[in-house]
Amino acid sequence: MAAVAIAAGVLRLNNGNNRRAPNHDRESCSTTEDDYFALRLRQNEVHVLALEYVAWRRQSGVKTQYHTALKRVKVFLHYLARGGYYHQLGRSEGLSESGTMVQLHNLAVFFQTTANR
Repeated sequence: MAAVAIAAGVLRLNNGNNRRAPNHDRESCSTTEDDYFALRLRQNEVHVLALEYVAWRRQSGVKTQYHTALKRVKVFLHYLARGGYYHQLGRSEGLSESGTMVQLHNLAVFFQTTANR
């Protein structure tokens, strides 16, 4: 009987559905620093950029939520303002370096197409 219980426990541990802990609501990073000191943009200007980014993504058929767009725009602006180190942004936002690069590239394309209009 003990062998059956041990085997059941091993099978449950090796089950592919239980490999990771359930997701928790985490705050990826927070600061009390005013964004204006780092970005030289007021909150309403960053808000307008996020809204334009949402509209630009919608033209491509991708529905992006405002809070996601705002976070991505802020990450891109901080990347530009802080010297352009992917690993620092990735660690602070809880993303991998490759995920950070994809997001920053996407926003660079957004700013390039917006500037070309």
